[in-house]
Amino acid sequence: MMKVLNQQKVDQLACEIGQENVPVLLEIFLGELKGYYEHLEQNKDTDTSQYLAYISHALKSSAASFGADSLCCFAISLDAKVKQPLPVTELDFQSMQELLLSTYQEYQRLLTQL
Repeated sequence: MMKVLNQQKVDQLACEIGQENVPVLLEIFLGELKGYYEHLEQNKDTDTSQYLAYISHALKSSAASFGADSLCCFAISLDAKVKQPLPVTELDFQSMQELLLSTYQEYQRLLTQL
């Protein structure tokens, strides 16, 4: 199973941007995750295919930058799926929600430890 939080990637990011800048960028990333999750939660009874396509494209790079490996991998696969185009399923929706929530929680814990 792929990690939710790749600590080596976070450490590498800290070396690249400076340890003092990590909390600021983590707050931005957490805000992004929270916004995506809340939008999906509020619109779960509507067709969210386009929104899932949008966030999967956006998350490919941001999740990769922060070492959110599981979320990044899922975003890459979902982005490829919608470009084929294949239909987005209820399982895709649920998986994205679960990954957004677990990633948010894990990075929130990391932020409190910095």
